[in-house]
Amino acid sequence: MMASHVLLVLCLLTGVAVSVAGPAKRAAEQSSNPKITYSKETVAEEGDEVKIDCAVEGVDLTGVEDFSVSWSKINEEKPANSYPISTNERVLLFSSKYEVLHPDNTHQFSLIIKKINEEDIGLYRCTVYFGEDQRINADVPVLIQKAAYFTDNLTKTLVVKEGDAISIDCQPGGAPKPDVYWERVNQELPYYGGKFFKSNLLDLPLIERGHKGHYVCYADNGIGNPATSNVVLEVQYAPDVTVTKDRVFTSMNTEAILECTVFSHPPADIAWFKDDMPILGSSNLKIMKKQLEESEGVVITLTLLDTAPEDIGTYTCKAVNVIGSTNRDVELLTKSPPLIIKQSRKEVLYDQEKARLRDALPSVIECLAEGSPSPNYRWTKNGQPLIWQADSRLSIEEETGNLLIVDPVMEDNGLYQCFAYNELGTAVGDPVYFLNTTNIHFSNDGDRSDTYNVEAELGRPYKLSCPKAFGYPKPTMSWVKAKPHEEQIELEFVSDERIVADPEGNLWFTHITEDDDTGKNGFQYICLASTSFEPYDYSMASVIEMTVNAPADGAHNLEEEALNVESFSMYTSGDVVQFKAGEENSLWCIYGGEPVPSVGWRRKDGEELDPSRIITKNTGSTLVFNDTQVSDAGEYECSASNEVGTIKTQTLTVEVIQAPTFINELGSKVVKEGSIVTFTCDAEATDNVSYIWMFNGRILSSEGKHPRRNIKGNKLKIKGVTLTDVGNYACNATNENGYAYGQATLNVLPSSSSTGQSAASCQNVEDLRTEVAALRKTIELLQSLVTEQHGFAQQTHEQLRNISDKLQVPNLQDNTSATKLEEEKTMEEEEKEDLPVTELP
Repeated sequence: MMASHVLLVLCLLTGVAVSVAGPAKRAAEQSSNPKITYSKETVAEEGDEVKIDCAVEGVDLTGVEDFSVSWSKINEEKPANSYPISTNERVLLFSSKYEVLHPDNTHQFSLIIKKINEEDIGLYRCTVYFGEDQRINADVPVLIQKAAYFTDNLTKTLVVKEGDAISIDCQPGGAPKPDVYWERVNQELPYYGGKFFKSNLLDLPLIERGHKGHYVCYADNGIGNPATSNVVLEVQYAPDVTVTKDRVFTSMNTEAILECTVFSHPPADIAWFKDDMPILGSSNLKIMKKQLEESEGVVITLTLLDTAPEDIGTYTCKAVNVIGSTNRDVELLTKSPPLIIKQSRKEVLYDQEKARLRDALPSVIECLAEGSPSPNYRWTKNGQPLIWQADSRLSIEEETGNLLIVDPVMEDNGLYQCFAYNELGTAVGDPVYFLNTTNIHFSNDGDRSDTYNVEAELGRPYKLSCPKAFGYPKPTMSWVKAKPHEEQIELEFVSDERIVADPEGNLWFTHITEDDDTGKNGFQYICLASTSFEPYDYSMASVIEMTVNAPADGAHNLEEEALNVESFSMYTSGDVVQFKAGEENSLWCIYGGEPVPSVGWRRKDGEELDPSRIITKNTGSTLVFNDTQVSDAGEYECSASNEVGTIKTQTLTVEVIQAPTFINELGSKVVKEGSIVTFTCDAEATDNVSYIWMFNGRILSSEGKHPRRNIKGNKLKIKGVTLTDVGNYACNATNENGYAYGQATLNVLPSSSSTGQSAASCQNVEDLRTEVAALRKTIELLQSLVTEQHGFAQQTHEQLRNISDKLQVPNLQDNTSATKLEEEKTMEEEEKEDLPVTELP
């Protein structure tokens, strides 16, 4: 027999004892912890004798009237069927089933149930009476051992929607009460993780399609085998549609395959559409459906057996079930050769020291091309293939052809070129120099140190010189006034109508005043240099302190109007100035005098200056041409007057040179097989232009050897185009001032007729022979260009070393890039490199 007891503190006993006779009351008052004890749930085997206890402790009840302890059997479902069993020691029923055990000198009354069977199972209640309807009940369940069980052994199927929340309650029978835990067959339990979860309640707050499966509730009380209850969770969800490729490329008269995969529950209706019209199938169309094994997935394939121009467009795979609908688009595109649409120009610069910083971004040489299929990319360096995979610092950016260089070093310097290619051709980008910047170095005039003093005469013109700056890119000069404060130095750019800086950085004063005296006014002049790479990173050339003295000749022109200085030329641009079209250029006329001269500009041919492009700066001393045009060539006159003496004038002749510039783009073409195609390289320039045509990166011969191609100057004409003519066409228009490089693509739609295939095939072989000959010539030219480039690199390297020795400044590093330019003349020579390097695709 299994039985146990539990102690309950009688919080209400004091109140109950109020109605008890005096001795009981006194005993209750004397007790510090009165309590009633009784058995908890009792489980026995059938045929056992069961004893359940009920007792009052901690209270003296001697002589208390109406005190009693009784037992009853309670029917909770039908209270009317409950019945009393005993009062104190007396059994009320005419049955030998029950017996009450009452030990002497105790308030314990234990109920004994003999040979327990199924009829004895139930709830037994012990009631302690204290009189005047004051009582306390204690319930003791009595059970016969029984293995865990479920009343319903059927597998239940629960159908829910994705996104729902459910709770599954598992309440088994059995004595003693079974422990309950959950398992998901062959999978982990969602949310709870692991193999098992102990609880009657399995909560799934947000149903996902992956939660479907077979769930088992186990009940185990240690008797017999655990009982199980099975639940199959079925999750319904709207169709999930994916496409194998969202862009499919095809050629005319070839097969094209579009494919989509649909997962759904319940199964979806699936169909292909084009322009919102369902595709039903035809002799040229084939639709196939394939069920994926052990899943709810279906693959729907649409095959166009013989693609025609009208088949090109957007196709939609649509799927619908009772939960919802989903669709995905697939573009069917005609294959096209690559065309470079974005790339770096001329040069990409990097700072070697900053590139080594921990968070420094990689240097980027840009290259982006369009084409169908999407092009792949490769690069050359100095005319040789660049094996970027062999260097962990190099990579090609995903979805572009950008070349990324992490922590660049001097050995990375060189001429880079991008090639974008697919199965229809190759596009070649402009060559781009990758160069490191150099520190700015200065050459001081004479024996001057970095900080020096100068003296100027009051009222007289003056020139303040700045040491010459060297670096790459070529530095530009600026002047500031440095005013020291308690914790910092205030820098103010020189801005005064009397003071103008020329292109070399010299500072010209129309006349000196007391405001220019640095000692009296608490500032210093500082000459700074910066480059276009980092225009706000200034290097200091000199710190100058100026003392203003009285004129040595004793004539104080600032004090007497009769002694004022008439306008005179201090600095002007050369008599003949050459501008480059498309760039910003300037003319200079700096005049001295006192009062400050007024400077004006005009074209000598009387044509008005375009105020949208041509403006004056430095109080009229500088005439700036923004986006210089060929029409800006001519004679310009600057005039200066301060009403002292005569008006002074200077005539400057402007020549404008224009490198080849495209008036119109080449323009890509899509034509039918057999058509005549003409590409025109429409460029303008100030000097004669020569033209080189390329096909897929290979130079085309202009000698007329190809039977269908004719090159005449800036025109390329192709007669009777075939599929072999599909590709990227490029034109290089060049002269001694520069070049323009343009690209276009040619795509050919094959004729539907199959006649003449044999002749076309022979013609294609002939075309191939011509291309091979052109390829040989291209390789020879490439080798020549690389050789020239190497010689040029050696020459510029020697120039840099000579400049470094002559300046007596710190060594510019032995491995300084051979393509660095320290002299403007050499810079101009570099810009005249006119042909992009080409390479065998």
